[in-house]
Amino acid sequence: MQFSKLKKVIEGFICTSLRGRIELHAAVYRHSHDARSRVWLGFDSQEIFSAADLTFSFQLYEREEELKEQYKLKPIPYNMDWEAMFNSPERQALIAASDQAEAELVQAGVWGSWHLYTALLNYLNLSIEEALTSKDPIIRAFALFDHRVGKRRILKMKNFEHPLEYKFFAIRCEAEGMSISLRNS
Repeated sequence: MQFSKLKKVIEGFICTSLRGRIELHAAVYRHSHDARSRVWLGFDSQEIFSAADLTFSFQLYEREEELKEQYKLKPIPYNMDWEAMFNSPERQALIAASDQAEAELVQAGVWGSWHLYTALLNYLNLSIEEALTSKDPIIRAFALFDHRVGKRRILKMKNFEHPLEYKFFAIRCEAEGMSISLRNS
């Protein structure tokens, strides 16, 4: 789906109090390797969320290198048998370190544009209950801006798994004029 179409559909989900105040933007850096991009959400013309390929790639590489050093991981040994290399314990350890590095970055709020784009594409096919209980923190956070989530449901929410959810919750409460004690549990 083209980004302009996705933007229009996604912004159609936004609740009345935030409509026109939340905007989805994208920039593609065509002259960089693999046409890296950056996607971000703005609230009243201020960036509240960003997913940038270059930032994510650099930080992922750095964290992977730190984990390789920390766990003293060895490179994949060369073997004429490709399958032996593919199934080697060294390769499995490197993959586990890479997965750990990515999970740590996501928890810290560092995403690549594909994280956001994939989450938004998936969001289109979810009921609001599925969105609020999704494993993806981006989907859960965006669901807090959805017009299908009313004020009473917002008032009942207290526990958030990711800081992004708490941030979106605070924005929604402010937009709805709800004065409640915000806490990140």
